[in-house]
Amino acid sequence: MRKPAFPPDGDTIAAVSTPFGVGGIGIVRISGNDAEKVVRRLFVPHRPKTSLPSHRLCYGTIRNPRDQTLVDEVLVAVMRAPGTYTREDVAEIQCHGGAVPVRRILELVLAEGVRLAEPGEFTRRAFFNGRIDLVQAEAVLDTVQAKSDTALRFAQRQLDGTFSREIRAIHARVRDLLVQVEAGLDFPEEDLPEPESSRLRAEISGLTEAVQELLDTSRAGHWVRDGVTVVIGGKPNVGKSTLLNALAGRERAIVSATPGTTRDFLEETLLIGGIPVRLVDTAGICESDEEVETRGVALARGQIRAADLVLWVLDASRLEREPFPEDFGSRPADRGPGTPEAPADESLQGVPADRIILVFNKVDLLVSPERGVRTPALPGLPGVPVCALEGLGLEALRETILARLVTDKMDLDSRVVVTNVRHRLVLEDCLAALRRAAEPFGFAELPADLLAQDLRQALRALGEILGETTPEEILRRIFDSFCVGK
Repeated sequence: MRKPAFPPDGDTIAAVSTPFGVGGIGIVRISGNDAEKVVRRLFVPHRPKTSLPSHRLCYGTIRNPRDQTLVDEVLVAVMRAPGTYTREDVAEIQCHGGAVPVRRILELVLAEGVRLAEPGEFTRRAFFNGRIDLVQAEAVLDTVQAKSDTALRFAQRQLDGTFSREIRAIHARVRDLLVQVEAGLDFPEEDLPEPESSRLRAEISGLTEAVQELLDTSRAGHWVRDGVTVVIGGKPNVGKSTLLNALAGRERAIVSATPGTTRDFLEETLLIGGIPVRLVDTAGICESDEEVETRGVALARGQIRAADLVLWVLDASRLEREPFPEDFGSRPADRGPGTPEAPADESLQGVPADRIILVFNKVDLLVSPERGVRTPALPGLPGVPVCALEGLGLEALRETILARLVTDKMDLDSRVVVTNVRHRLVLEDCLAALRRAAEPFGFAELPADLLAQDLRQALRALGEILGETTPEEILRRIFDSFCVGK
């Protein structure tokens, strides 16, 4: 396996691996050839003959080796290579979690000639020493930053190598195919039999489908990992803020019968079906001569255009008395042919129909409730009747939101899900290369050199996911996003 540049320097590093501040425990982590030697200089075991066995906690104190002054009572674990996080000798000093004892111990460690670790350097060493691949390294960060149980489950699947094994399997198939094609190019004098065109086409087609299936999971996978923005929009006094409060389960927004109460936008974070949702309540869309209200409407329209999903709230009681706008379902001029119809309200222009849910609020005010809500026939636009004030219909709304976010191509219980934007972009490059490789099969004679070039590009892309062909700049960016001490 070819590794990129900037491998470990070979020196010994140390950092605090727990958050700074007051806490029950603080941990100073050391990794490198001198880890055990440094600990033996500072640590005085409670039992003088303690031999510091590997992977065992030993009780004692940390003392300044220059004057033997007591710093703190601690537990120390020495873990000898290769069975460690970094595959180097590792030592951890567990002390009381106050800022002062942790800082004092770290200063003593550094005074022994140890270097302060860079962000993510422990995980970077684990990667370069071959304990984990780049997908697993990124999964470490995803585990730390998981915003939901589902996100944690996905991160753990990547950490245990599930996603890597899938990529390696595709990588091996592309490599084997490339070997067959290159054999004829590299050894023309051997008169080797050429691979059958039909078999090559079938294998490339199968590879294309495998990569596409992974990409089909990326949208919802990214939302589970990073969260999704759902914006509540509509005209004034249709119950947008009441809906925010109802979904949030608390009084987050001030509710008033006076139209235009919300001028700025309010946010609340919650989980819907395991997906972190940033719920945004916006100002009512209307024409106004008042400067503050006009700015609020402009902010609302900006939030709507940037949203992953829009809950467009309508007053159901008004629809019962007033005809539904005939042009509400007309397609904007910038929409392509065959695209589901989208509402013609100016604020929703350019918002794809699959990112809109109509919410028919205030069903409790219907004069003829037995007739139900007169929902318009808009292809691709679900309508959900609710009473946000009384909490009616909220579960159906949550299910509709989840159905919009998670399509039939994405199973949240799937074993292999693409959650990382970098992985998605590289897989898209791989897919494009495989599709280029499939293009010449309509010709009488296959250009083997071009086919090999496309397969090599697909192979490089898959290797970039695993960290085998990843540019150094990307590697630095990945590990720099870690905290110091991880």
